[in-house]
Amino acid sequence: MDFHTIYQMLPVFVVRVITAVGILIVGFIVIQWILRPVGAHLLRRTRWKPAVVSISLSVGTVVTWILVASGALAALHLTVIAAALSGSIALVALAIANAAKGTTNDIIAGLFLAVDDDLDIGFRVRTGDIEGWVEQIDLRKVRIRDDDGHLHVIPNRSVESAPWIVLARRKPAKSAE
Repeated sequence: MDFHTIYQMLPVFVVRVITAVGILIVGFIVIQWILRPVGAHLLRRTRWKPAVVSISLSVGTVVTWILVASGALAALHLTVIAAALSGSIALVALAIANAAKGTTNDIIAGLFLAVDDDLDIGFRVRTGDIEGWVEQIDLRKVRIRDDDGHLHVIPNRSVESAPWIVLARRKPAKSAE
């Protein structure tokens, strides 16, 4: 390229750089002044544990920065790099989905356990090597207290996939001595 060609293309490149910088600035403002405060407020209202709120905000921030960087690269007409960066979002989503597979299995098994007449709160059961009284069944876990007072927290998929024996239908009332 000679100097004259560079001189003619300079305004195009300047506009692209200004656009990319503008996208980065707007992205920063959106993340710092909108996403994080609003996200923190909404997540606090869910009454999640602080660690879950922190992780959720971090994931949202990273995904937003990836989108902002992709937009800036696209504004610079670096579309191959922008596409690769956008593809990283798909990989992150795939990793999250893979990590959540066990949780999804627990939720589905929890729905089946919730409608099963052979497992309910107050039943004495044996599943695997654990025997005791069912204290709680939620979407992810079954809690069984054994005779020694130990609370066993078992993922629903483990209870649903293993045989269990119903030893008693309701926990007897404690005798008043």
